[in-house]
Amino acid sequence: MKVERVDTPGLLPADWREAMATWVNQLGEPLQRSLAPGHTLFVLMHEQRLLACARWVPPMSATATHGESGPAGTMSGDALRFHFHVGKLVHLSDELRLFNPQQILLLGNDLCDAGEITDLAVDPHAQEGTLKLRQVLTSIVKSHDGEGRLVVDLQGHRDEQGLSPFWRGLGARFLPEQPDAPGVGPQWRRDFAELLPALPLYASLMDDASRACIGRVGPAARLAREALQAAGFRPGAHVKIDDAGPIWQL
Repeated sequence: MKVERVDTPGLLPADWREAMATWVNQLGEPLQRSLAPGHTLFVLMHEQRLLACARWVPPMSATATHGESGPAGTMSGDALRFHFHVGKLVHLSDELRLFNPQQILLLGNDLCDAGEITDLAVDPHAQEGTLKLRQVLTSIVKSHDGEGRLVVDLQGHRDEQGLSPFWRGLGARFLPEQPDAPGVGPQWRRDFAELLPALPLYASLMDDASRACIGRVGPAARLAREALQAAGFRPGAHVKIDDAGPIWQL
């Protein structure tokens, strides 16, 4: 087995696209079967069989605000990333003898200066899927050693019906046209962020089921989480804006 690297933008080979047709990534979403400028695809191959893959997305360039291309290539449509920072706001009063830390979610672009790993996926029929994902991750880490942070968004918790309680409790209140499930893809999440308030959101105002989802991993991300942990990644202080899935980083 060996890890190959693809940097050329455009459609992936037809046999790869066919193999990936039934795969889902660490977000529970279909894989992108083309490569945008500046992105790099890492694929684990055994002879001619595609076993696992991951796509590296460059950090948002410092020149992006001027509409210029960064050093890693042309800016892609999902360059601007929105996440919730999970923090605390303490209510303190000596007179009332009050010390009341409150968990808050603050919308921001904290991770735009990090390289992102997405489309982390393995052939569902392959054995030792975690090991194969780790091999791909190790190749990415070695390739970008010393070039700043790497982050990976993971699917958030799902209930027994496969739905996100966090979405029902928060997201659907700002987008009632989609009461049952959030949309798919980085462009959708960027558009959805425009509907969210920029002020801190108090988790205590959410229902218990929604609040309990913050930072929990969904079923589509379990193999990826194991591989990330083995590769040295750890959960950070940010979560996804649609289902509160954790953001792991290195």
